[in-house]
Amino acid sequence: MIRPYYENRVHGTSTFQLQVYSHYDKDGFYFVSQHWHEELEWIYVEYGILHLTIHGKSVTLNAEEFCFVNSGELHEIKSIGESLHHAVVFHPNLLNFALYDACQHNFIRPITNGNLLFPTSFSEFSSEDHKQILFYMQKIIELYHTHSHCSFLNIKIHLLQVIELLFQKNYFLKNTLSSKGNNSLNKLKQVIEYIHKNSTQPISLQTLAEICFMSPNYFCYYFKQEIGKTPITFINEYRIEKACEMLSESDLFISDISLSVGFDNFSYFIRKFRQYKGVTPKEYRLLCRR
Repeated sequence: MIRPYYENRVHGTSTFQLQVYSHYDKDGFYFVSQHWHEELEWIYVEYGILHLTIHGKSVTLNAEEFCFVNSGELHEIKSIGESLHHAVVFHPNLLNFALYDACQHNFIRPITNGNLLFPTSFSEFSSEDHKQILFYMQKIIELYHTHSHCSFLNIKIHLLQVIELLFQKNYFLKNTLSSKGNNSLNKLKQVIEYIHKNSTQPISLQTLAEICFMSPNYFCYYFKQEIGKTPITFINEYRIEKACEMLSESDLFISDISLSVGFDNFSYFIRKFRQYKGVTPKEYRLLCRR
């Protein structure tokens, strides 16, 4: 089975499929392009600003704010200035009970089979509920990094406490995506994978549209709705990110890097790099090597 743009990595261990990623970014260059995974992801910003695109919806998180990313949702993460954020990533199966009981049937199974979705935006919550969920998230992060004797047990308890609160206050959303809509989304994931594999070569809208069995005009509309940006912008941003890797990890001439990531016009590359990163490629390289 082809899993386009699928993040194929293990989070946590085989016996406890949860991992907390804590990332400090001093320059505001942190960027994770559109991707998806089977795991649920709970993102909390300790300080700074984080901009996310989740299923085409733009979400900005400030200090002490959080959001949920559902299993299979395309999402992108970008920092704005200096920031510290944490991502709690865990497989839905971590929530399962060995004994199939009323809890499993009524509360856990609807989440693991995708019938219920976590709300994306923290703005959905009352201030009291926001404060309570934030407390649970902070405890999960603290427990994960301290590795105390009962940390795994306490982490799972706090996960379930968040879920209990969401059920009590009716925050969960019903998944209304039809089989047709799901098929279109899978095709879109194939488009993103195609861009990844062919970013160094010319990419036409016609080719991308054909993958989705759409006309170019409708494809551009659909892509913007689901991803939150045009196909051209997405391609340029991905190429810029590949250039960033090469700038920080190699001593290649900037003009050579421009060509190698798919820009055949050096002036256009410089302009787009400054637009997306706020600095020139040369300045970026110097900042990365401070």
